[in-house]
Amino acid sequence: MPLQTSVTEIRLNNVLSCLKMAVGLLNVLNDSFGTPFLPAIERTTLALINEVQSVKRNKVECIQLLESVHGLLYTIVDIHIKSGTMEILPPIILNHIGRFTETIHKIHTFVEAQRDGNKIKNFFRQSEMTTLLRDCWKGLQQGMEVFEIETSVRHFNSISEMQKKSQNMHNKLLELIANFSDWETSDGSSSMYNTFNSSSRSFSMLPSRPKIFYGREEELENILQNLAQDSPRITILGPGGMGKTSLARAILHHPNVITKYEHRFFVPCDSATTRIEAAALIGSHLGLEPGKDLTKSVIRHFSEGPPCLLILDNLETAWEPIESRDGIEEFLSLLTDVLHLALVWTVYQQITMRGTERPSKVRWTRPFLAPLKSLSDDAAHQVFISITDDVHDTRDVDRLLRLTDNMPLAIDLIAHMVDDESCSSILARWKTEKTALFSAGHDKGSNLDASIAISLSSPRVKSLAGSRELLSLMSILPDGLSDVELLQSNLPIQNIQGCKTALLRTSLAYMDDKKRLKSLVPIREHVQQYYPPDTTLIQPLRKHFQILLELYRGYHGGKMEQVIGEIHSNKGNLQQLLMLGLHADNSNLADTINCTLSLNSFSRMTGHGNLSLMDEIPAVLPRPINHRLEIAFITEVFNSRIVRPISTPELLISEGLSHLKNIDHPRLESDFYVSVGSYYYYHRKDPSTAMNYVHKALALSQSSANASQQSGILNLIATFTHKTGDIFAAQKRAQEAGRLATLCGDLYEEARAQKTEAACCTSRSNFQAALPLLSRAQTLLELCGMSDGNLNLQIKNQEAQVHLLKSEYAEALDHHNQVIKIISEEERPVNYGFSLVNIAEIGVLMGTDEHDVLTTLEKAKTIFNTFHYHAELEYCDMILADLMLRGGNMPAAKIVFEKSIRSSWGKDDEATSYCLDRVGNVSRWSATDLKWAFTWAVIYLGYAQRSRQKLPLHRALHFLGDFFLFKGVDETAQNLLIVALEGFTHMDVHRSRAECMMRLGDLAKKMGDLSKATEFHKTAGLLFERSMRKDGRKASIEEAAGEE
Repeated sequence: MPLQTSVTEIRLNNVLSCLKMAVGLLNVLNDSFGTPFLPAIERTTLALINEVQSVKRNKVECIQLLESVHGLLYTIVDIHIKSGTMEILPPIILNHIGRFTETIHKIHTFVEAQRDGNKIKNFFRQSEMTTLLRDCWKGLQQGMEVFEIETSVRHFNSISEMQKKSQNMHNKLLELIANFSDWETSDGSSSMYNTFNSSSRSFSMLPSRPKIFYGREEELENILQNLAQDSPRITILGPGGMGKTSLARAILHHPNVITKYEHRFFVPCDSATTRIEAAALIGSHLGLEPGKDLTKSVIRHFSEGPPCLLILDNLETAWEPIESRDGIEEFLSLLTDVLHLALVWTVYQQITMRGTERPSKVRWTRPFLAPLKSLSDDAAHQVFISITDDVHDTRDVDRLLRLTDNMPLAIDLIAHMVDDESCSSILARWKTEKTALFSAGHDKGSNLDASIAISLSSPRVKSLAGSRELLSLMSILPDGLSDVELLQSNLPIQNIQGCKTALLRTSLAYMDDKKRLKSLVPIREHVQQYYPPDTTLIQPLRKHFQILLELYRGYHGGKMEQVIGEIHSNKGNLQQLLMLGLHADNSNLADTINCTLSLNSFSRMTGHGNLSLMDEIPAVLPRPINHRLEIAFITEVFNSRIVRPISTPELLISEGLSHLKNIDHPRLESDFYVSVGSYYYYHRKDPSTAMNYVHKALALSQSSANASQQSGILNLIATFTHKTGDIFAAQKRAQEAGRLATLCGDLYEEARAQKTEAACCTSRSNFQAALPLLSRAQTLLELCGMSDGNLNLQIKNQEAQVHLLKSEYAEALDHHNQVIKIISEEERPVNYGFSLVNIAEIGVLMGTDEHDVLTTLEKAKTIFNTFHYHAELEYCDMILADLMLRGGNMPAAKIVFEKSIRSSWGKDDEATSYCLDRVGNVSRWSATDLKWAFTWAVIYLGYAQRSRQKLPLHRALHFLGDFFLFKGVDETAQNLLIVALEGFTHMDVHRSRAECMMRLGDLAKKMGDLSKATEFHKTAGLLFERSMRKDGRKASIEEAAGEE
């Protein structure tokens, strides 16, 4: 036996040493690569290292699990090294890493349960613990299979060998990072300028100064003169290919501009189709957090910052359509209201269109800049020889330039062709191409088309057949594509990197400041017209993005910045791809609709609201009916109810129920019932119907043995039950939800359950139990990398509620102010509204100025009106009634409180308790209302006894004591106040203790016991001070104590 123990300890020490080395590698990966799941894996591994050392049961099994974990950790590190890049890993690999993360969370649960004194083991039956261990091994085995790991890697015969391996991998990682950093530094394509916001997110990549720039000296000088004025607003007009962007870039880097505008922003806007999308693009360059509508955030950022220059390049995509023009012009008008903001806008306009029309609602700086014209002959010649060198026959060059009409883009394209071929061969091909293209008429636009056509027929492009295919795909992608996306999307294009190089060498494409392959708008429009992409090109790319969206949806409980970033970078691309596929003739229509639903869910969950594409779906839903697709669409409509009200909910529910009869898909059916149940609870205020739907969802999840989904539904049921006042039943549901989440290693759902159970403990006035539960929930969120998400905000709000109920107003206010700093009205409006309501409630209690409280409430009501949050609007009214009561407007307060009690009774326990606490507090009402308040105090007592809530129960006893004290029934009053005081002391509720002590001190003084009266009054003063009460009460107490 001693030998066996020794061997076990040696294995444990060995695996711990190796895991510590692996954590060091994970730390480097996490800091440098930002791969999804790595923070969760690193934190969980650290937790395992600590917890396994105190394991008392099943130690050998725990060691074996950790040995396998070690092998997978090193494989994940090796995958990064072999990738040779610091870009995002392929989605399929990320999915495998996500599954391993779920497995290591299950292992954490199993190991934690083997320690003495651990409460988790009490949750499980022995059979469930056996099932958990089996799931751990199953997950590890799947990981070893997909990553092709030999079983032998789990053995640790030589620690020194593992140390060498770890050091070698560490060196390779550092080498990869150093090489990548060197490449980044040496790339002179762009410059980075810090903005006035000190946030690490706040930066803007400026495009480089144009290397070849001739013939625009006059226009440049005119713009510089305008920029020298106060509040300049300048429009650079001109047809496609005339050099508007190059002129804007030259302005950006001119010494005069740099001197006057330290802070400069250049925002390409060709992917924006609405005002909201334009604001989002500008916001991303400013480093703002993504949000549903960043318009106000952008305006506020510029208004509060120093003078700066903003160049909006190619915003006409959003301005041209009639339906979005007003929004863009209004946005521009708001920007121009910022007097210290200089605005330059480049507008792509065809010669045959509206000519020199400019957006209205803006007072553009005069004199207007004339639309850009073709270059002079001398300037055109200089551009040409700068690209080709001065080695060609001047007469041939002149003939080519005459054919281009001296349009900068046409010259650029032809010059790059000449650089590869010769003038004579280009002239020969020009004759052929222009005959076909000019048949409809000869104008400058046709010359540009011919220039593009010549480039497409060049030997360099022709030698790589996939070059034209790649360009045709690029023509519908306003966001362009990164190298990683080109390679990972499995496009059916041979030698795709060679094709990319061919497009770059012929100037048909370029690399932007974010190293994304793009084409200029005129080229994209030409290619879309003459060479639209085939569906065989579109489908693989759409599928690649669909996998990313599914990855986010499946693992949004973990830190997914890389995935979120890639989806955001391609949102314009995705909308174009999906719009092209939303038609009845698309053979992949169902996949396109599913992808649209996934993108809408992503947009909704990341705070960007609904997509307009959702409106296109009903008209193109496949026939014959695809019942699963119909259900998925209806479910997403109900899930989007917060950001987009539903016009015909009953009809949609009826249709959904009809479709359910034709499918057998428990997960899909369950999701539908949950979405409808939530709608009935939050929007229809119908708890009974809501519970009926969510219980159907629970039964379906139980039939499919989906423990994670069961946990989520049980937590929802617990939330509904808690709000209706059945606290003990709610707590039982929350505990079961937590048990199931722990069993399947879902740390996010476990954290949700802990938060809900804490809310139940808070309602039962068991504050000592609530705070550890909230702390545990935060720890779980840290393990799964979700410390910055909405759930953590809810936990902070719950902590604030505990402090509020204990009358620790300063602490409660501090928590809400922390939340306000993290979020903003534009980014998370509903959360922002909740915080405003809580701050207003505390303000009433602390004696905050009435005007400030009203302003806060009005802001909150505006938000809740916008998003149809009717219950929260009622809370605003209740707080307003409390403010009216504080100010002496008792009749108005009465009306609101009684109305709120009637509407919330049996539906919203928190609202009912809030109102009963105000109407039953006899000390706050006039003598004429005393009997009325006494009646409500008795009702409050009965309500509290029925719901078994300690704080309301003792508050009601306190109010009844006040009533008898007022009536002169001193002995009854004293007995009631003593009982109440004992309860408040046990719960550590400062203000209520102080009020009871104040009354008891008055009684002691009345009975002649001045020493006892002084002690009560002094202690009450300290307690009032502790609760930060600012209504003059402390001064009166000090005065009373002084008299005594």
